[in-house]
Amino acid sequence: MPNQSTAYLIYCIIETEGSYFIPSLANDLGVATYKDIAAVVREIDTRSIEELNSNKELLSNWIAAYQRVNIDIFHHCTILPLRFGTIVDQDEEIEDFLASNYVNIKWALNRLGGKAEITVHLFWDLNSVLQEVSQDKQLLDNADQATTPTNTIEIGRRLFVAAEAKRKEIIDSFHCKLFAVALDFSDGKSTDERIILNRSYLIEKTAEQLFDEAITELAGESESYLSLKYIGPLPPYSFSPVEFRRGNFELIDEARRKLLLPEQASFKEIKASYRRLSLKYHPDKNPGNQQSSELFREIDEAYKILEMYCHSYDGSLASRENNEYSFIQDDVESVFIANRKMVTV
Repeated sequence: MPNQSTAYLIYCIIETEGSYFIPSLANDLGVATYKDIAAVVREIDTRSIEELNSNKELLSNWIAAYQRVNIDIFHHCTILPLRFGTIVDQDEEIEDFLASNYVNIKWALNRLGGKAEITVHLFWDLNSVLQEVSQDKQLLDNADQATTPTNTIEIGRRLFVAAEAKRKEIIDSFHCKLFAVALDFSDGKSTDERIILNRSYLIEKTAEQLFDEAITELAGESESYLSLKYIGPLPPYSFSPVEFRRGNFELIDEARRKLLLPEQASFKEIKASYRRLSLKYHPDKNPGNQQSSELFREIDEAYKILEMYCHSYDGSLASRENNEYSFIQDDVESVFIANRKMVTV
């Protein structure tokens, strides 16, 4: 039995198919495997976790170490980074965790393969912006030049309205150029009022140079009151599309319903339903229809989820066209059973 004060911190999840190299595992890290995926973990003393709540410096050090490990592994293979603080109490629970979320994890790893995240921070000097927009004489239209309290308040209001319009214009301009070489984006929170854009971009690793060139071009075109900073490439923390609230059955059942399938279907029938629905809601057939575009995306994701389930059901990478697959809860859950292997640390 493990010591009650022992737990396991999960850094990320990787695929074990093919050859991969993880230099960080040389010391106190290990892996727990299930089927063709593995969790990279570290054995920890739970008493040290309790100290993090009251020691900000210690917490910062732990987070930095967690990020270094994930970045190190990220340079060698596709990873699904987990939120810092994902902890399980016993080594057996790690494999249960992987088994109960297998399809979700595989779908996420497939989506993130060959991709990276770059975070962009755009700063501005608000005082300089207000000074620039104050030169616009239209701001003073219909306002007397006399410096009465009422007029002063109105002029100030107009200045800030103009500054806000300027902010949106700048953000749109920067985003348009960066998103042209990206796949997706995600906005982050910021408590620094100088930061007007805190946005992460998902890019193909092969597009890193193009993204750098876009950043360099924007920096060269920027006004003096703007400054640009970006970090990356990083593991795609902001784009890990895993909702661990849904287990394998919930995820698969939702996908089945989206493809309008019964509780048992062949792979041939799954593909036929996918093709029929994707053709119906394809953006080219429904130009300008946002609802159809969203349904098309959901149908595509549902098909990928069911395809992964069928592969797991067969125990091979190729699903047979005429094989029948059950989507009944007991049958789905019987496909994903942990082998109770001990973690290797």
